[in-house]
Amino acid sequence: MGIRGFSQAIQPYGVISPLSGDSVVIDGPALVHRISEACMRQRPSSSGFVCHPPYSLLSRMVIIWLDELRSHDVNVRKIYFDGYLPPSKWEVRRKRLLNQSQHMKALVSSEPFGSATTPESAFSDLIADITFTRLIGRTTSNTLPKPPFMVPAVLEALKNSEDWGPLVVVVPGEADMFCAQDIRENGGTLLTSDSDLLIQDLGPEGNVSFFWDVVPVDPTSKQPGMMACKMSFHDINERLGLTNIGGLPRVAFEKQKGGMGFNTALQKARDSRKDTLNSLEYLTFLEELELKEYIPAHHPVLSILSSLDPRISEVVIQTLLLEKGPESSALDAKKLRGPETLSIFLPILVENRDKRSAWTVSTNVRQIAYSVLQELVHQRSGMIIEYRTLDSSTALTGRQVEIPDLEETIANCTQQVATLKKLAKSVPSLDMQWLAFAIYQDVEWSSLEQRSPLSAILVNKSLNQPKNPDEYSWDLIHFTAQVQACLYSLRIEKQILDVVLSMGRDLPVPVQQLRDCLESLPLIAEWPTVERMFNLLSKFGNAQGLTKIANILGIPSVKVEEVAMDSTEPKKRQKKDQQLLSSKRHQRDAKTSPSINPFAVLSQASQD
Repeated sequence: MGIRGFSQAIQPYGVISPLSGDSVVIDGPALVHRISEACMRQRPSSSGFVCHPPYSLLSRMVIIWLDELRSHDVNVRKIYFDGYLPPSKWEVRRKRLLNQSQHMKALVSSEPFGSATTPESAFSDLIADITFTRLIGRTTSNTLPKPPFMVPAVLEALKNSEDWGPLVVVVPGEADMFCAQDIRENGGTLLTSDSDLLIQDLGPEGNVSFFWDVVPVDPTSKQPGMMACKMSFHDINERLGLTNIGGLPRVAFEKQKGGMGFNTALQKARDSRKDTLNSLEYLTFLEELELKEYIPAHHPVLSILSSLDPRISEVVIQTLLLEKGPESSALDAKKLRGPETLSIFLPILVENRDKRSAWTVSTNVRQIAYSVLQELVHQRSGMIIEYRTLDSSTALTGRQVEIPDLEETIANCTQQVATLKKLAKSVPSLDMQWLAFAIYQDVEWSSLEQRSPLSAILVNKSLNQPKNPDEYSWDLIHFTAQVQACLYSLRIEKQILDVVLSMGRDLPVPVQQLRDCLESLPLIAEWPTVERMFNLLSKFGNAQGLTKIANILGIPSVKVEEVAMDSTEPKKRQKKDQQLLSSKRHQRDAKTSPSINPFAVLSQASQD
């Protein structure tokens, strides 16, 4: 999170010294965000708000940066990623989500026709080297949307790297806390961009360096050698005369409490005669700096945690924390899990906030995952709170999604397996099968909701328009977000099934079959982007994809030439269509409670 102005104030007390020959640990999320920001600064000035560095490029830039560290004799010991954020960060996360939601809503108002197209040459002239993290280039607006899946995409690429995979660890807590603990125990230098780590006691042999202060010995020389500005907690405390009055944590406490500058806070810490060090407020502040163990070191889930996305790891850990032992109180459980029983913060997508959330259509996929995950505990949760977007006009609450019982989940797995197999048979091209599933979900959900399928509207446009559009419409942007939400929901499903299996639970046959079907899920770097979506939909339309989906659903073929071009309003469909769909729904979901109908769970749009 960082302490505003702290790094600039402390940096003059750092010492420029060799990094070559040193052993380092790396704050993984911080590195990904730093590289992403550096890439975004190189965006063409003519590009629109959807112009993001491809995930493959972003991953490559991170790996090249790490490779260069190693080539200069820097020993990278570990790269840590968050696997569970503590309850103390709950409100911060909600405020951040609210800000991002408001920015996205404002974007729809300020750019009513969509985004300018991304130039083919975008990001083609990036020069990857160790100085890339110094953020050279024009600054970018904080209101621009960020790549939604950048951390899991880079994490996935690192895990698949022969060199870096073994060093990557997803931890059952905050990455920076585990970085600090590693340095405390083993010495070395912690590479980060988080100024919070300046107030961590890293031991007499531990230092902090920021990514932007890592440079070659001589930028013009090819000779190996790396330097960094190293900041030592103990050395700086001694130089500032803070050793016996609380050190840098005391200065940070005074700074945050009084909203004052560093020098003023420093002077107050020196002059104050109050017993601040023993006050409840200060002790609570220090407690936030401690490494907390949410999952015991011997727990079997830790063996698979590093193969999970951070958000998926978090919901897994939350579910395990629901298992209350006889010694745990309700208060302790609430403190461990945050203010709600079970929740997940889904990635912020670049979507049209005037429409239903792009996550809505794929809710039924995530419900399967949430339900199977409950097999790890004796006390099943009946619902989960999904945070997608927030609106200040509501109570700033997430969306409640009911978790089906196991019997209903097995039936839903059977249905999804059947659908995936039919699509695989109808759409032989592997790269189109997962897009076909996203379109299938859109057509089914829209038909049941008596809305015009957005996918059909866009397929129609792609068939009637000979070339790529001059701009990306909000419909195209929103549908791309919907496809990515579907793919990430399948990813949640796949990873959670892997977790349950790795924990020794026997999966029912339909659940195991579903897991097998999900083995061919594409990497995040291979997902469709808004830049590719128009051509993909054209290819899908020319292959009679909508007709094949209609046949699988058992409904009349979607006549794309008759679909209304205004997709923002629901349209009444023919009575015959309604009867067919209603009949199909009753046949398929005869044992399913209406309250967990995959299309009725999120019937209210106000909080989507």
